[in-house]
Amino acid sequence: MTNYQAGYGHGDVVGVPFDFYAGATLVSGSTITMQTAVLVLLPSGAVSLTINLPLNPVDGAWAEIVNASGSIITLTAVNANTGDSLAGAATPATLPAATQTPLVTTSIKYRYTLNGFQPASGAAVNPRSWIRVQ
Repeated sequence: MTNYQAGYGHGDVVGVPFDFYAGATLVSGSTITMQTAVLVLLPSGAVSLTINLPLNPVDGAWAEIVNASGSIITLTAVNANTGDSLAGAATPATLPAATQTPLVTTSIKYRYTLNGFQPASGAAVNPRSWIRVQ
């Protein structure tokens, strides 16, 4: 599947590139590897997808998967890339349809930690992990 980097998706001074998949190129059973921190999906109908999170993120990096369509997107798997793991709710079942007027997208967000987190015991847990935050 071809990866299209659509440009700068924010209205702030520092533009942030995002990956964009739409229409007929987005079919059920596809696997998409994120190249940037934001993946915007605009399928022409309901689809089931596997998503690979970005490779070699910096500590504190975030990744967001956005449904900008009026169709439900089922995520069959969300995978960490080589050497990383997922902590918490790893595989969401669906990204609900966006409302179209005005456009309100739905998304799932992950944050990356190189150091893990420390519970009351003080022991580091889940280093090099993507943690679902939304």
